[in-house]
Amino acid sequence: MTTTPAWTTLEPTPQDLGANKVTFTGDRTTITFFPQTPGPLAAGQTGGKLIYDGPEGSFIRFGVDIGRLDSPVGFMLTLVLRPDNDTGQIDVNILLPRVVGVTHEAPVVFPTVAIKTTRRGFVAHPGAVLSYDLLPLVATAEEVILPL
Repeated sequence: MTTTPAWTTLEPTPQDLGANKVTFTGDRTTITFFPQTPGPLAAGQTGGKLIYDGPEGSFIRFGVDIGRLDSPVGFMLTLVLRPDNDTGQIDVNILLPRVVGVTHEAPVVFPTVAIKTTRRGFVAHPGAVLSYDLLPLVATAEEVILPL
């Protein structure tokens, strides 16, 4: 008998991830994720920070604007890149495994992927509602000194 995994939404900590900064680079895209927001903190800027720079634009998101899921494939970070239901919303989902052996002196580099999900919007033709584009990424997990 199989069971459905219990996926939980959480805020991964540096201890969960093994690093306090992870930078992802791929085709025309750079994404930097801090599981805890670096200081100085302002109202509404707690719960982590994600910086996206890619073909869809440049965005900085904090806390609740970063979707997080602990799943069998590791942590999945989700960011809305284009919130337009009329023409089709675009999201990016980044797979982030737990990393071990990260120190101040020795960052850990590893491959991962992002999945860009595009919704069709209000199109009446038959077909899939979602389309997917895979973006291979090279990730660098670091333990850096962050401002308070």
